[in-house]
Amino acid sequence: MSNHFYHLLSSWLPLKEEANWVLGAVINTRGSVYRKTGALMLLSDAGHQLGLLSGGCLESDLLLQARKVIALGKSRQVVYDASDDSNIAWRLGIGCGGAAEILLHPCNAQNDFLQLPEIFSCLQDQACNFELTIAKAHASFTPCMRKLAQRQHGKLEQKNNEQILSTLINPLPHLLVLGNGVDVIPLCQLAVTLGWRVTLADQRLNANKRAHFPTQINALSISADELDDEFLQQVDGIVIAHHNIRLDAAAIAALQTRTMLNPYIGLLGPAHRKADVLACAGLSEEQLKYPVAGPMGLALGGDLPESIALSVLAECHAKIFGSSALPLHLLASGENQLVAINVNDEAVYSLCAVAER
Repeated sequence: MSNHFYHLLSSWLPLKEEANWVLGAVINTRGSVYRKTGALMLLSDAGHQLGLLSGGCLESDLLLQARKVIALGKSRQVVYDASDDSNIAWRLGIGCGGAAEILLHPCNAQNDFLQLPEIFSCLQDQACNFELTIAKAHASFTPCMRKLAQRQHGKLEQKNNEQILSTLINPLPHLLVLGNGVDVIPLCQLAVTLGWRVTLADQRLNANKRAHFPTQINALSISADELDDEFLQQVDGIVIAHHNIRLDAAAIAALQTRTMLNPYIGLLGPAHRKADVLACAGLSEEQLKYPVAGPMGLALGGDLPESIALSVLAECHAKIFGSSALPLHLLASGENQLVAINVNDEAVYSLCAVAER
């Protein structure tokens, strides 16, 4: 199961009446920690642990703390400080060296389950700003536009003389795959593993071909120009892989006329094939309303479908979340680096100003 909050709520909803629950939230951090302010998870007195507030180091103690919250009917705040040799985090042998303050609120019918059922409904197609009151087990939320590229952590605010944890909860990233070849099966499988929403669309799709794809995806036997605008505005990444120049060209031409939220668009094949596809579509690079990555993917090495799936989704992931896709050790150096990217044996050099995001 993905640790995205949408999936946590999907697992929690059928169980919410079968146990007593606590919502855990990271409300403050210092130094190096695994999860940042705004991270959420659900725990129960039946032993359920849905999500993570650490790398798995603290959850057993958090479950104990949650059971105390349920037994006493009172919220709790717990500090785990790996730099303090008197703190339980030190005794647990956590090596990150940071500190995290965690709030544990009862989550039950008396407080409307902290609005979590309503948030799950909202996350079907919208983001929401979740506001959790610190002093008492109360929550509210406001629907808003998805902001996946703005990787915002939660923050503590003063509102109406109360301290509030405010955190943005985005819906699932949505990947649209145009084409149904065997090489996009691992692409769909990996996207499902990431917890993404996946739609497969191809007018040539039939029941036999559909059977090879993950059951969790939405499969449509239609072409790109039959997808409606409301659907396309919920799409964050598009992979065009019909293995047919004419169909790929028709898809690109159709997408360029639609209103979308600037998704990642990747095209199957090398650079010369992209040129052929654009020529078939009657388009030039300068005419593209939405840029098309072709060849798509990062230079990770490997030529099997599984390696290509990782390469493509890595580039797509970076674009969706507004990241550079540079190695983290370069980002940590804080220096300008000359980065060489090899794509299908074509070396592309770009001077990247490397800075901590």
